[in-house]
Amino acid sequence: MSSNDQQAVSKALEQEALELDALRCKVLLAADGAGLAAIVDEGLTYTHSSGRRDTKATYVDSVSTGRAKYIRLDREEVTARAVGNVVVVEGKVNMTVVVEGVEKTLYNRYLGVWTAASGKLLLTAWASTKLN
Repeated sequence: MSSNDQQAVSKALEQEALELDALRCKVLLAADGAGLAAIVDEGLTYTHSSGRRDTKATYVDSVSTGRAKYIRLDREEVTARAVGNVVVVEGKVNMTVVVEGVEKTLYNRYLGVWTAASGKLLLTAWASTKLN
């Protein structure tokens, strides 16, 4: 593959990852567990800013059951960088979420790793850090 072809593939992967990251926010706000499950890898490691860690099953369950109810997700400074078949998405998010009945307002920096498998990008890893 030529350098120009590789750059085009990388740009396409980056754009797809940015679109999927926006979709992730939409399915979280809609409490759409099936929609979330469709874009998350089976081996997901999701690390919250509190340090708590979820798997795909526990993450999707928390959204589906309403244990975590996302009220607002405002992203900013979102970027994507492709490295081979992996795309690293970074940004900041200002959010309001109700977790087990307790409303929290958070301002976090996040890093998501999207991996191409079988021609489809899936969220493989996530970590966020509190900014406030």
